[in-house]
Amino acid sequence: MLDRHLWRDFVAVTSSVAVLGIGVGSTLPLTALLLTARGSGPEVVGWMTAAVAAGGVIGTFSAPPATLRFGRRRVMLICVILAALSVVSLQFMDSLWVWAILRAAFGAAMAPLFVIGEAWINSLPGDASRGRVVAIYTTSFTLCQVVGPLLTDILTRVPQQAFLICGAVFLLGIPGIASARDAIPARGTAPTTRRVHPQSPDGAIAGHNTATDSDNPAMVEKDSAASWWAIVRMAPAIVAGAGLFAAFDNIILSFLPLFALDHGLKQSRALTAVVVVFAGDAALQFLAGWLADHLGYERVHRVAGIAMCVLLPLLPLAVQFPGLWELYLFVLGGIAGSIYTLSMVSSGERFSGGALLRASGLIALTWSLASGVGPAATGMVVQHFGGNAMPAVLWMMALGFLISTRRRA
Repeated sequence: MLDRHLWRDFVAVTSSVAVLGIGVGSTLPLTALLLTARGSGPEVVGWMTAAVAAGGVIGTFSAPPATLRFGRRRVMLICVILAALSVVSLQFMDSLWVWAILRAAFGAAMAPLFVIGEAWINSLPGDASRGRVVAIYTTSFTLCQVVGPLLTDILTRVPQQAFLICGAVFLLGIPGIASARDAIPARGTAPTTRRVHPQSPDGAIAGHNTATDSDNPAMVEKDSAASWWAIVRMAPAIVAGAGLFAAFDNIILSFLPLFALDHGLKQSRALTAVVVVFAGDAALQFLAGWLADHLGYERVHRVAGIAMCVLLPLLPLAVQFPGLWELYLFVLGGIAGSIYTLSMVSSGERFSGGALLRASGLIALTWSLASGVGPAATGMVVQHFGGNAMPAVLWMMALGFLISTRRRA
């Protein structure tokens, strides 16, 4: 799937970003549970999640110029340290306003890590194997993210040290980042978080895969000059897919434990429900990538959207049946995760050069916006209509994505 000399970069980037999934997977549900224990309602939980997303928007736009000025590795290391400090500081603060600021700082620190990592990964493989390579990356991140809710269950038993331990987890990402080879475009080239070939007139992605790309005739047919708006118009499913999974990811982390508790499940089983969702996400991504490589990403993307629309209304019913509940969550998580994976694959299949950079930026920006708006809207809806309204919010988002798959240039 990748040339031998590309695996070092792939492993370094994947391991450094994936291990951060442990911290992300534990921080969101831990924040929701501790806020609820202090008497805050679901609306406050939603706004705290929105604060993370607001910071993510700032981090997304600042990542390219910061990387050009300070270097890829240095930016990523600084962001990991800032993320850890923002989480640790929650342990010593009581004001909700201060918490919101710290959560925004957390989002601003995390966004560049994903922008840099995902842009790099998507530039490594050729078209024939992109689905599987991207799937390995997303699976690795999700496997680590699955550990987060399990860690949360332990941390809630030691509330006086919970955020201290959770913040320290982020520091586990440092070794992988430190071992990654840094390569920054020459000053004066277009802002980007990817390596740019110094001899490429259109800013084509470079690195060690240059020979692979030049041997691929499909590369010359890709759009390298599409603007931000043109990408949205030509391939709306890229943006809609990233937005759907971003909302799904954060809503599940923040509200699924509360939904399960409202339906009579114990806390340990409520947190395990989140683990099962992300276990399905991790287990089924390579299958989705394989199907995309063999059947076409457009077809698989659309089928995944249909499946989401069918499954989400069954959530309140499935929770009443042990065994079926876990199987349902496993499949739902796998399908939702495949929508995001295929959005990444789609951007690499359709665009190259500067357009590919803008497509990756749109994915990151959409993630930040949707991961804030989705939970905030869900919190307000749940506050007024009860926990069973959560799957209704997700269903509306899934329907919007499904409509977007029918609009391809």
